[in-house]
Amino acid sequence: MNYRIETKEAFRIVGISVPLEKDIEKNFAVIPAKWGEIAANGTLQRLIGLMNADPRGVLGVSTCNDTEPWRYYIAVSSSQAADGLEEYTVPGATWAVFPGSGTNQSIQELERRIVTEWLPTSGYEYGNAPDVEVYLNPDPENAQFEVWIPVVKRQG
Repeated sequence: MNYRIETKEAFRIVGISVPLEKDIEKNFAVIPAKWGEIAANGTLQRLIGLMNADPRGVLGVSTCNDTEPWRYYIAVSSSQAADGLEEYTVPGATWAVFPGSGTNQSIQELERRIVTEWLPTSGYEYGNAPDVEVYLNPDPENAQFEVWIPVVKRQG
C-alpha cells in the first residue's frame, strides 16, 4: 500500500459533528447521510469558505479515544471565527498518510485495509490522536482523498 509518514503540528478545525458509535458499521451509514445533509443545506459551502490553513481540503475527523466522547467532525482547518460551528484542535502527531481516489465507498474500503492489512505488519501501532480524512476533491463519484492514521513506532 502506498503511504508516507508525516509529523504535523496541532491544527484547529471548525465544522459540525455527529456522535460516533462503537459499532463501525452504524457509522458507515450515519456519516454519509450527514455529508449529504450539509451539502444540501449550504453548510459545506460555508465551511469551504472558512478554510484558510493546512491541511487544505474538507476534513472528516474521528475522535475515538478514551478521554473524550467519540465524534465525527466534518470540518476545515481554519483560524477564522465560526459562529454557530463547533471547534476542535487536532493534536500534533505522527501520521501514516494513505492517498486514494474513487467513490465514498472507496475511502471506507481503504480505511478497512489500513487497519486489517497494513497496521499489523507495519512496525507501527495506533497513536492517541484522531483519524483524519482529507478530501482534496470532494466529488462523490471521483474523490481524491488522503486517510491519516495516527501512529507510533511499535516497541520491541
